[in-house]
Amino acid sequence: TKIATIKKALQLRNIGQEPSLKSMLGKIRHEMLLLHDLLNKMETEVQQQEKKKNLLKELQKAAERDQKEAQHLYENIPPHLPKPTQSCITELTVKHEEQTKVAESKRAKKPPKESIPIKEISLITAEEFESVP
Repeated sequence: TKIATIKKALQLRNIGQEPSLKSMLGKIRHEMLLLHDLLNKMETEVQQQEKKKNLLKELQKAAERDQKEAQHLYENIPPHLPKPTQSCITELTVKHEEQTKVAESKRAKKPPKESIPIKEISLITAEEFESVP
């Protein structure tokens, strides 16, 4: 194997010294340099595309998170907040009304919780409390 490697090296050196092949080797060298430059440019482009892809994935996750949060807030509006005024209601478009109808039909409405009656007792004094066994 070492002898074969030495033979190949000698053959390549002899080829490089022949004048008829020197011009061809020069062209090959020039083309190899151009290919090397193109490969470097492609690698940088691929890296930029990967960075953009990762940024878009992060943006998509953030948008999905924000959408879920907005949907949760919409579905769980606190009862102590004021109701929308008539002027706000009239500004809704037909498209928005259709979207809300679809959203309402998709989610199941929870039945209202039954109110638990709280028993009331009359107030007692400290003396009455201490007299209880």
